[in-house]
Amino acid sequence: MGALRRAINIIKAPIMAAGKAYNDVAQRAPMYTGVVTTVVKTSAADLFAQKVVEGRDEVDWRRHSMFLMFGFGYLGCWQYYLYNNLFVRWCRPITDVFGHMGSAPVKVFIDQCIHHPLLYFPCFYSLKGLVEGRPLAESMADYKEHMWENLKALWMIWVPAQMVNFTVVPLHLRIPFVAGVSFAWTVVISVMRGAMDKTPPKPEEVVAQAAQAAQSVTAASTSVSVGRTGSQGISLQPLLNSATASADCPEDMKPGAQGPVGLQQLVAPAEQESASGRMLLR
Repeated sequence: MGALRRAINIIKAPIMAAGKAYNDVAQRAPMYTGVVTTVVKTSAADLFAQKVVEGRDEVDWRRHSMFLMFGFGYLGCWQYYLYNNLFVRWCRPITDVFGHMGSAPVKVFIDQCIHHPLLYFPCFYSLKGLVEGRPLAESMADYKEHMWENLKALWMIWVPAQMVNFTVVPLHLRIPFVAGVSFAWTVVISVMRGAMDKTPPKPEEVVAQAAQAAQSVTAASTSVSVGRTGSQGISLQPLLNSATASADCPEDMKPGAQGPVGLQQLVAPAEQESASGRMLLR
């Protein structure tokens, strides 16, 4: 047990030292630390989604730059101001009376039912459309079309995560905590966006593909018919007759007689060779 405890301490020591150093930096410069952490996290999450989850051969750098911009401007700068300033001021009367356990549900409700549906997703789709060169109206239509499935995915992760964040996480570590949980969320939304970007084929393309497939089937059928017509002069009947020859057969069809070579003549030498082989083995 002593050796195991020492091994655990050796492994734990650098992790604890890194965590303490990160915490010290976050206390001295909470916004700077939160923004840098968010940008690094967003970049890593999208690269993971593209290369590992989606299995892309090449990175979509336009999509990646969109995530970096979103990570810096919205997830880093704006959410730091929202969570560490506005939420604290708005919910201070509740926190003073009921503590963080009392104000956390209110903050989660504002965050998940007002902030994200009305601000987070519109900004996300607007920036995405800007990077892709699409008009704002089209981006907003895309946002409305996928809002419900996005919210379901959002609430599965962020309702419990934000309850923990607003209840027990220190103020200077709230954005880093969000960044850590957001790694999983960014992978989810990145994969969802990649899957939704695959435009289905147009109706005329489907008709053209079906016509081409029909022509291929017709050509294959014609080729088979021509092959059958060209092989009508070849008959397997002599092979079958010779294989089933009996004393009632004509002399030229009995085994050993001169005539068409049948299955019996083909099999018999092989059987004789097999018997010779068994004798040699003995």
